[in-house]
Amino acid sequence: MPGLSFRTIFRLAAAVTTALVLAAMGTLGYLFSVEDYVTRPGSPVYYLGISSLVRDVQVPDVAQGREYFGSVGDGNKPPQSQLSFKVPLDTADAVWDQVSRQLQNLALHSVSATGNESAVASNKNIVSPGLREAQYTSDKRDLVLLTTYQDSDGGTPLIRFEITHYD
Repeated sequence: MPGLSFRTIFRLAAAVTTALVLAAMGTLGYLFSVEDYVTRPGSPVYYLGISSLVRDVQVPDVAQGREYFGSVGDGNKPPQSQLSFKVPLDTADAVWDQVSRQLQNLALHSVSATGNESAVASNKNIVSPGLREAQYTSDKRDLVLLTTYQDSDGGTPLIRFEITHYD
């Protein structure tokens, strides 16, 4: 570009880089100060706080009320990232199948698909009183839960899906 010296371009690049580093540090500081947070796609907290596994899950077209939740963990509570959304009751089985396939395509292995195995049944109503639950794990041993719950919106029955990644 005519009129701009190498020194000017270098200073501009250094200033932009410094601003981005400070913004990332500020976002990380925010995450650790709040412990639990709700975010939306596109925000810095979404990219720094929500795991890529949860960000990679494609939300079905019929989904309503998409929400991303995260936690940095505390003590015995592990860090987690969660995506939740609601679907009409008549589409719940098809959405379950679609999300299950997606999780398996993300290199996750099903530990339980029915919720009747002893490992799931023993804590089904204590940890997660959902309608249906499947547990997945990866080669890195993180745990992913796919759970559904009854919900409603102004009297219309809905099914709420939660995909929770404990890493």
